[in-house]
Amino acid sequence: MGEAAELAEQLLNPRSMLNDALAALVEDCNYPLLRRTKNIDNFVTHSEAVQQLTTLRLKGSDFQLIKVIGRGAYGEVQLVRHTTSRNVYAMKLLNKNEMVRRADSAFFWEERDIMAHAHSEWIVRLHYAFQDTQFLYMVMEYMPGGDLVNLMTSYDVSEKWARFYAAELVMALDTLHGMGYIHRDVKPDNMLISKSGHVKLADFGTCLRMGPNGLVKCTTAVGTPDYISPEVLELQGTEGVYGREVDWWAVGIFVYEMLVGETPFYADSLMGTYTRIRNHATELNFPEDVEMSENAKNLVRAFLSASEKRLGKDGVESIKQHPFFQNDEWNFETIRKAVPPVIPELKGDDDASHFDDIEVKEPDPAEFFQIPKSFAGNQLPFVGFTYSNETGSVLIGRKIRVTKPISVIQKKFETTSRDDAVQVRAALNQLNQISESQLEDEKRKLEKELATYQIQVKDLARKLDMEREEMNIKIKMITSLEEQLIIKAKVEDRMKELERQIVELNEKCRHHAEAEERARKQQSELHAKLNSQSEIARELNERLQKSNEEETVLQQQIDQLHALNSQERENLRRAQQRSNEQNEKVEELRMELAAARDREMALKCQVGKLSELMAQQENFCDENKINDEARKNNVRLVGDLQAAHKKIEQLTSHLEQETNRRISAQNDVHCLNDQLSNMQSSLHYQENELKRVRDEKRRLEDQLQSLSSLSRLLQRQLEDVREQFDTESSFVNIYKTEMNALNEELLEKTRRLEQLEEHQRREEERTRDMLAHLESERLARRIAEENLSTTDKEKTMLEVEVRQLVQRHEKELAAKDAAIQLISQKEEELQQSLQGAQNELRSISERDWSRASPEESIRDLKNQLEHEKVMKTTAINKLEEVMAQRQANEALKKGKMSRSDARRREKKIVELEKDLRMERQKYEERVMQIIKENEQLKLALAEEEKANEKLRMDLETFRHLETAMNEQKKRERQEIHEDHPRTSAANLVQGINENELRYDGAVSIRLTVKRRQQWQECFAVFNPAGLFFYLTQNDRQPFQTIQADRLCHARHVSAADVRCAGENQLPRIFQILYGTEENSSSRRSSVADLSSLSGSREEKLDKALWNRHDLVELTFHMPTNCDLCVKPLSNLLRPPPAFECRRCRMRFHRDHLGVETIPQCRQTVDAREMLIMAPSAETCEAWVQHLKRFLDYKHSQKMGTLLPLSGSSMKVPTKSANVPRSATLPNNSLISPSIRQTEVI
Repeated sequence: MGEAAELAEQLLNPRSMLNDALAALVEDCNYPLLRRTKNIDNFVTHSEAVQQLTTLRLKGSDFQLIKVIGRGAYGEVQLVRHTTSRNVYAMKLLNKNEMVRRADSAFFWEERDIMAHAHSEWIVRLHYAFQDTQFLYMVMEYMPGGDLVNLMTSYDVSEKWARFYAAELVMALDTLHGMGYIHRDVKPDNMLISKSGHVKLADFGTCLRMGPNGLVKCTTAVGTPDYISPEVLELQGTEGVYGREVDWWAVGIFVYEMLVGETPFYADSLMGTYTRIRNHATELNFPEDVEMSENAKNLVRAFLSASEKRLGKDGVESIKQHPFFQNDEWNFETIRKAVPPVIPELKGDDDASHFDDIEVKEPDPAEFFQIPKSFAGNQLPFVGFTYSNETGSVLIGRKIRVTKPISVIQKKFETTSRDDAVQVRAALNQLNQISESQLEDEKRKLEKELATYQIQVKDLARKLDMEREEMNIKIKMITSLEEQLIIKAKVEDRMKELERQIVELNEKCRHHAEAEERARKQQSELHAKLNSQSEIARELNERLQKSNEEETVLQQQIDQLHALNSQERENLRRAQQRSNEQNEKVEELRMELAAARDREMALKCQVGKLSELMAQQENFCDENKINDEARKNNVRLVGDLQAAHKKIEQLTSHLEQETNRRISAQNDVHCLNDQLSNMQSSLHYQENELKRVRDEKRRLEDQLQSLSSLSRLLQRQLEDVREQFDTESSFVNIYKTEMNALNEELLEKTRRLEQLEEHQRREEERTRDMLAHLESERLARRIAEENLSTTDKEKTMLEVEVRQLVQRHEKELAAKDAAIQLISQKEEELQQSLQGAQNELRSISERDWSRASPEESIRDLKNQLEHEKVMKTTAINKLEEVMAQRQANEALKKGKMSRSDARRREKKIVELEKDLRMERQKYEERVMQIIKENEQLKLALAEEEKANEKLRMDLETFRHLETAMNEQKKRERQEIHEDHPRTSAANLVQGINENELRYDGAVSIRLTVKRRQQWQECFAVFNPAGLFFYLTQNDRQPFQTIQADRLCHARHVSAADVRCAGENQLPRIFQILYGTEENSSSRRSSVADLSSLSGSREEKLDKALWNRHDLVELTFHMPTNCDLCVKPLSNLLRPPPAFECRRCRMRFHRDHLGVETIPQCRQTVDAREMLIMAPSAETCEAWVQHLKRFLDYKHSQKMGTLLPLSGSSMKVPTKSANVPRSATLPNNSLISPSIRQTEVI
């Protein structure tokens, strides 16, 4: 009865793992593929009780959705109302598939155990925990006041408020640390405000349980970037050990954020944030415009210090005793009874006004568990997750077990005496009360012990599973990250300016082409050697297989001959035995025949005597009639004689038959002897042939062993290529996107080239008109000279004036002739460059047209790869059939199976194995071919990118030359008409027109509004005076100005530069760098030394090669290209070493340093950054190109090489209206109060 009662208790206990285990097992078995197994199908079919139990347990439909109040990476939080009790809860939904995939960063068991067993006023309480096939549900108490982020956004937090909330956070962390856990993600988002205004800690999905020494071991950096500690940040794939001090670091960040308005180490890029955190000793600064007491600063410095001396490392008492928390209103023991700074105003129990509005998201089936092909056990890791703080059914069951023996005792006492009934009832009541009190004490004690043991057991089990499945989980995480990076990756602008002369660029391209040609030759030679070695190995394998087959066939023939020889010997022995038997029978017959003949002779004698007697009897008939007995004897003798004749005939025929049989047996013996001699000779020949085949096999094995090292090397290379195949294939989509963009750009350039050709034709017509005009002027000059000869005699003064006039005209004509020659030369040069550009465009068009075929080939290769996979699966199935057949053969061999059947089946097995090897070899060859073709396609794409980059540069050069030519022709025409000589052709460009440089449009910039970083819409105007930002298009006073001579750089951004941008915002954002007269603030720019990342390698570099760059050695995991060779600078798994300038943001491979000439840095002082977002990607491209052209012109002026800059190259089409503004702006407009940051550089 005790075991049955314990089982009933387990069934009635809502916290029991038994119900979860049954439901999980039924769910994991209830799949069509698994139910093909008869045992599993029978189990699922007879599981109606488990299904009924699932429908009766707590489920998601028991709660009514009110609003979604939060959404994270693993699930969302909903505000719900229980349909029965009408209580309001916050229900957290976690995707089971994500929990399994990200087991190294999602700790749902810790979150459930902490909230269920904390019983603390500082930690959010868990009411229920249940699950279904796709989600985990945690029903928690609802905190209607929202989080502290919402409070800091709505109010200006004073130091008094910060002291109160920081103290409550310290109490909550002390409770969590006392339970043996570290939070690792402490931030204002995870601090919720109750309806009374006090703070409770939430979101324990990143918690880890500490060891006996108070430390945890971890290999991944978990946490929010702004709040992560330096010791956690150093974990880059290596195992590290840290303790509760990581939470106290986050408390220091939280206090600083409440007092200042933003985190102390914030930067727009993650790399900048992590760099500042690593250099926290020098990067921590307090703004002068924010009032902070010295105690507050000391507290922040104590928290944001090295882990060895961080405040709180030795215990929470050192934090409580800090002077910052000393006040007259409350202390750490009475803070829960104190009045909070803000008590939320609520309209009802379901008021969610303090939470942001989040749209309800429909679940994506792709995020759930997929239908498995075999037993996967997806539900088993969540067995025991169900929890309920209501244990009424268990108490009822235990009370029944206690009251049953009491009732039995009561009946026994009632039968004894009525007088003792009152005493018995009193004793029973007392016993019942004592039993219930003891039961409650025992229940609480056992529940605590059970919870502790369950936590320890689950913790150990999860750690063991994590260690076993660590590699699989990491592979899944890498796949997920690749998919996210492919979705978020955008093509950056590769049109980077290279400050080199055309001759140097052509020389460099020629060297690259020669090197590439040499590399191709070496590659082709290596491929040829590899193919030849592979062919030799394949031939040797075929010959070896053929020899093995011949050896097998010969061995089979020899066995058959031996069997036939034995059989013939046996037949010969039997034939000889039969011959001997026949001889013996013949001798016996001969003896019988002789005896029969003797009896015949005797009978004949008797017959003769009888004949004589008969004759005598006939002669004496009358006399001998009385002798009847003699006559009867005569008749008897005649019958005997006839029988003897018949027997003699039978023996004679039998003797003839036996003689014939003996002759035939002798003939058979002779034939068998002949066959035996033939078989012996054939056996001798087969043995010789077998010896020869074995010798050939040994020779082939020796040759094959000589190639084994090369085969193993090729196998390792094949495995490496297979590992990189998935990673490299993910970039194919990016390459396709880039190809489409290049095709569109090519069409645009073709259209522009047609416009240039039309413009060139008009200029040629104008040149012809100019030459005709010059010819008419020459004719007029000759006529004037003839007139001068007639008037020379009349006036002497006119003669002098005419001579001066003639000299002046001669000089003018000489200058004009020189100008015409210069124009003609430049026209020829333009014609040549135009022809070259047309040829390059034609070649690019042909290459673009040919790009379709590689894409089709890629699709064909993918289809072939799928076909090869199907063939491989077929071969594996065939091998399984062969193995099954082999087992059947073995089973038959145990029985009495014939030897010939066994040989036939073994031969069939050999043939099938041979087919399997051939299929496997074909599949491996096909994989190698696909890998080679993939590498060739990548090389082709790289060459196309180089060609397109070269074409872009040539087109830019052509535009500049065309612009210079147009300006020169325009000035020459003006000089001819106005008769103003120009003797110098060097001053082709005198200045820049403001209208040519002007560009404007609506943009958005990153500003801090109400202590939050957000995009502020504005109107930007660029002119030669600088870059001006206005609140609206009609404003006349800018709220921020950047002088033109302070601009340093403009470029597109990548996902690594901006961590606050959405997927659709990244292509519309560009970054500008501009210099400042004073040192930049510690908040916005960081010149921290990153030598810790590069170690001593950076010290070995030649500083003279840096060309004023402030280089930092980095690695890029997100798509980024080199600014020098335009090759990929990033890799998801093994990125190449690279450098980035912290001033001009130039990026290039480490190999370029010391090999190529690095362009000089354009900014030699500290520069500030600004992120600007355009309305569209096209507008962003126009802004970047416009600013780059201006920076190129400014740089050429500094270097002393003036490049022409005109409207044809600077004007970029825009849809925004041009509002007339002057470089000198009036000061009569107001600045919006919502923008707190206003500065003029």
